[in-house]
Amino acid sequence: MVQYIKYFPKPFLDDLVTGRCVPFVGAGFSKNANLPLNKKMPSWDDLGKELADSIQHYEYTGAIDALSAYEYEYSRPKLVEKLYQSLLADCSKPSATHRSFCELPFNLCVTTNFEFLLERGYESVNRYCRPIIDEDQLSVDSSGTEVKLLKLHGDLHHPNRLVATEEDYDGFLNRYPLLSTFIANLLIVRTAFFIGYSLDDPDFRQIWQIIGDRLGKLRRLAYTVAISVPAATVARFERRGVKVINIPGKAIEYPKILEHIFKELRSYWTDTLLETSTSTEDESLAELSLPKETTSRLCFFSVPSRLAAYYKSVVFPIAERHGFAPVMAMDVISPGENISAKVSALIDRAETIVVDASTINTGFELQLALTRKPERVFVIIEEEVQLPSDFGGIIYLRRPKDSESEGEQFRQLLDSFFEKIANELRPALSQEPERLLKKKEYRAAVISAMALLETELGRRVMNRGLFKPHLKMTMSRAIEAGIQGEILSQGEAHNIGEWMSIRNRVVHMSEGVSAKLAKSLVKGVMEITKRIMQ
Repeated sequence: MVQYIKYFPKPFLDDLVTGRCVPFVGAGFSKNANLPLNKKMPSWDDLGKELADSIQHYEYTGAIDALSAYEYEYSRPKLVEKLYQSLLADCSKPSATHRSFCELPFNLCVTTNFEFLLERGYESVNRYCRPIIDEDQLSVDSSGTEVKLLKLHGDLHHPNRLVATEEDYDGFLNRYPLLSTFIANLLIVRTAFFIGYSLDDPDFRQIWQIIGDRLGKLRRLAYTVAISVPAATVARFERRGVKVINIPGKAIEYPKILEHIFKELRSYWTDTLLETSTSTEDESLAELSLPKETTSRLCFFSVPSRLAAYYKSVVFPIAERHGFAPVMAMDVISPGENISAKVSALIDRAETIVVDASTINTGFELQLALTRKPERVFVIIEEEVQLPSDFGGIIYLRRPKDSESEGEQFRQLLDSFFEKIANELRPALSQEPERLLKKKEYRAAVISAMALLETELGRRVMNRGLFKPHLKMTMSRAIEAGIQGEILSQGEAHNIGEWMSIRNRVVHMSEGVSAKLAKSLVKGVMEITKRIMQ
């Protein structure tokens, strides 16, 4: 399979991962839509010609002139009605290409398109999208994983806000100075990624004029993706400060190629984000350092921020007793400030996901988790909070409204859930150290082996009643209890202590591990683990 990520310059990929990239989506991207039979999404020029045919004694000279003439001849309402019909706004649906783009964890997307394909695309992948049409919406900034969709030239639901005619274009900068300034300020620190624009596209030219007028030579290099365009086109773009990422392929394969490009970009983004992140919690830090295809103990918690302390003190210990490494987004320090990217990466990497869907933001994250890993999502809802109707059929657990309450039944049900998932994962986790050894992933094999030993030793001492349930299970406490209960010999305890020192250097100092040392450690761990698992 062709790998497209290699065609993307490293500076662009760096900006992507650190949240310094913003996509601009143009009319060309809408041609990828799913349409009824015998229907075709028009290009900008096709749209102009279609409207020109409706005007008597009119000679076509360009799309904007044709739209202007149509409005003059038949009125603004008729122009909007014609655009709604011609752009197939009532029947066009997002394609796999749209869905692949909408899964990229951008927190802001700018479009000059009038229709609603992006809104529908985000909805299809369970991501909440907040359209921004008017300037007064710019001051409202809600945190969380929502996508802000800036519809720079309005849309068909807001006829007075449409930028479609000569008068609209000529007066845009004066009528919407805040929008113009917002775009310019945005691109002082962010890199533009143009999708679906040509050099002659009036929307592209106007955006680039805004940026050029505000920034001049300080304008950052922008990028656009194209499929096998000729050298002359590449040169024209680059003279205007736009770097062309020219992907080899056939024009007819454009939608499928774009779909794969977006999938590769998302995979690169989330993988690299976690590789360059650190966690404030030791166990989750170890799990995040494993290769992404590894079966891990990572359990991602999406909870209301006001309840973070409650979950850490009440729920985390329950998960840890069953061998899980719980983590919240706030525990992970990542480059950039894109919460969406961090949450998306953690959902992809986590083996188990717990969502307290009692707020709007965590409800959005539940939608995302159910799209990715529905079989590994556990839902919690606060007492008296209603689960949204679109989550019908989901099994969930009620949490006491008063976080100070004992909630013994709540804890017991959580314990049962984690025990069930732990038992399901146990066979795969027990095979990971040796599987990683065979793949020559020596650092990962050491981390996985020690995690397995800690989990199984903790389970054994708990089952024997050698450890008080309310205490946090650590390896040192498990070793001490293991010696007292004659589960471990003094020699084994000494070896485990040495292995833990190696594991800690691997996790915290990124120390390498030789094949000989990894094989010796894994062999010793597996011998002890197999014995105590019997």
